[in-house]
Amino acid sequence: MSEISHDETNLSSDQAAVFRAVSRLESGAEGPGGLGRVAAEAGLDEARTRAALEALTGPLGLVAVVENADATEPGPVYRVQTLR
Repeated sequence: MSEISHDETNLSSDQAAVFRAVSRLESGAEGPGGLGRVAAEAGLDEARTRAALEALTGPLGLVAVVENADATEPGPVYRVQTLR
């Protein structure tokens, strides 16, 4: 998990699973993941993962969207938002 500790108590079960998946992927050897990898890590389908990511990157502000510099998969990758 990321060193950053975010409060997950107000998240839905899908949002919490996706947040943990983003954190695990970011901390892993392959680095941050895109939608497909996050969905697989969270154990959710892509539609549910996308909905959770929309909340996590939007109103909740817990996850950041980052351009995929490695282009290992299409689209952006997701990282845990750093606290300020």
